[in-house]
Amino acid sequence: MPKDSIDQMVDEWTAHGTGLDVSALQVIGRLFRCAGHGQAAVVGALRPLGLSYGDFDVLNTLRRRADPGGTHPRALAETALITSGAMTARLDRLERGGLVARDPDPADRRAVRIRLTEAGTELAEKALDAVLAADEEFLAPLGADQRETLAALLKELLLHTESAR
Repeated sequence: MPKDSIDQMVDEWTAHGTGLDVSALQVIGRLFRCAGHGQAAVVGALRPLGLSYGDFDVLNTLRRRADPGGTHPRALAETALITSGAMTARLDRLERGGLVARDPDPADRRAVRIRLTEAGTELAEKALDAVLAADEEFLAPLGADQRETLAALLKELLLHTESAR
């Protein structure tokens, strides 16, 4: 297998003679680089549609949830792991674009519910198709078994890390 920049870095540390065990860099360095490349591919797929990843996330969360009466902005913010103020800014932008609508909450007149407009639904579908195509292109070198193994290993790492918090 050919060497990459991570292998070169590990070789240089080893040759430096520090005695440090830098083998974790082979995994973590590649995870970071893969995440960066994957993120760039998704951002590139969304750019022609005029969407940021955050906008895509809101639109497809609403589409996926399919709440008949709409979704509370607070629930959207929790799903996206952002503040309510940041979510308000996203929703304002999406509403100006005609992609979402704010409707009064029939159970609480001080609250609103967010729903996709027809244009929002259409754009959410196109955006998801574009993101899935970018994901497939990025993962193309891996076969189905390799993808399954990688997904299981990453899940194990995430469950361990996130349960410790």
